[in-house]
Amino acid sequence: MNRTLRLLIIGLVLIASLTTLAAQPVSEVQPIKVLVLGMFEVGANKGDFAGEFQHFYEAYFDGARSYTLNEMPLTLYVNDNGIAGAIAGMGKAQASASLTTILRDSRFDFTDTYILISGCAGMSPERGTLGDVVIADALVDVELGHSWKESDNPAGSATTFLRSNGYDRAGFIPLNTALATWAFEQAKDVQLADDHQAAMYRANYGSVQATMQPSLRMGSSITGDSYWHGKGASAHADVVTASYGDGTYMVTQMEDNAFGVVALNEGKLDRLIVVRDVVNFDQPYSGQSVLQSLDASSGAFSIGMKNGFLVSDAIIKALVNNWDRYQKNIPAR
Repeated sequence: MNRTLRLLIIGLVLIASLTTLAAQPVSEVQPIKVLVLGMFEVGANKGDFAGEFQHFYEAYFDGARSYTLNEMPLTLYVNDNGIAGAIAGMGKAQASASLTTILRDSRFDFTDTYILISGCAGMSPERGTLGDVVIADALVDVELGHSWKESDNPAGSATTFLRSNGYDRAGFIPLNTALATWAFEQAKDVQLADDHQAAMYRANYGSVQATMQPSLRMGSSITGDSYWHGKGASAHADVVTASYGDGTYMVTQMEDNAFGVVALNEGKLDRLIVVRDVVNFDQPYSGQSVLQSLDASSGAFSIGMKNGFLVSDAIIKALVNNWDRYQKNIPAR
C-alpha cells in the first residue's frame, strides 16, 4: 500500500470516528436550585417513622434519580424540578465532608444553589417550647476555644475563654440576615403541629415560654459534637455565644457550623438557610435529673420532624416557584 493511500484511509477513519462522537448525546450538567440536607433517618426513607429526611423524600424525591457520591454511602437525590437532597450524616466532621463532596461533584451545577439545612435541635425552656421551629441568623461553635473543668479552677471563676487564634472564622458565622428574614416571612403563616403528650411534658417546666404552643422563631444556632445537657452546660453555651457579641443562643445542634464553614469556603454563605425544629429541652425540669431528662420521651420528636418540614417546604416552594426572580438575585426582606 502506497503512502498516499495509507494517509487517505487514516483520514477517512478519523472522520468516521469524529462523526460517531458528534452523534452521541452530550451529558448535560444538572443545575440545582435548592439543596436540602437532613442529618439522619430513623429507618427507611418513606413509609415508616419519620426522621429528618423522610418528609422531604416523600414530597420531592420518591422516584427521583439518585447518585452515590462516596462510601458512606452518601446518596444525592435530584428531581426534575432542580431540587436535590441528601442525608449528610451527624456531627461536624461528617457534615462538612458530605457538603464538600456534594458541592464539588462535577455532574451538577451549584452556581445558583440555595442550601437549606433542616434538622432537629434542643432549646432552653426559657426561650421557647417543644415543636418550635427556628430560622438561624448566626451560627456559634460552642467547642472552639480554651476550656477546663470547674474543679480545676478557683470557685466562681470562668471555665472557658476565647483567643484570637483563628477560631472566629469557624466559631462565629453570621448568616445572611436579609435572607433569613425573608425565609421567616415565607413561613410565618404555616400552621405548626402540636401533640398532647408534648403539651403535657412541657407543663413540667415553669417558664411561660416553655408552656406555649409551637411557633416560628429566629435566633442563633449553637453547634457542638457532644450532645450536652443541663443548666450548667446551657449557661456555658451562653458565655461562649456572648463572647462573640451575639447574646444568647436559641437552639442547640451538632452540625451547623460545619455546614457554615463549607458554605463560606465554597462562596455559598449568602445562600445558606438553616431551619431547626425543637424536639427536646436542653435541661431538666425541677426535680428531674439530667439523666432522667435525657432518657425522657417528651412526645415532641414527630411534631418536630413535621414542623421542620412544613417550614422548609414553604421556603423551598417560594424559591423554586419564583426562580426567574431568585436565581441571580438573593431574596431580601
